[in-house]
Amino acid sequence: MSETILYADDEPKYLRLVRLFLEGAGYEVATAGDGLAALETLGKRPDIDLVILDVLMPRMDGYAACKAIRAFSKVPILMLTALGD
Repeated sequence: MSETILYADDEPKYLRLVRLFLEGAGYEVATAGDGLAALETLGKRPDIDLVILDVLMPRMDGYAACKAIRAFSKVPILMLTALGD
């Protein structure tokens, strides 16, 4: 059984690219287009082993999603961003 990663990003090209890379490395990948969708997916998928969040997303950004996830889960979270600061 492979580990499952949830990757949330509002840019479809990055969702495809990161998904292909992670699946090629043997991971199962679930994707979400924003932080709110990531929360919904995580609530339905207790098998998620890692969450990768983009910082800038519509509806709910990565920071807010991280805080909301921490309210109910200790799943490891990586913040992925192109921001310089």
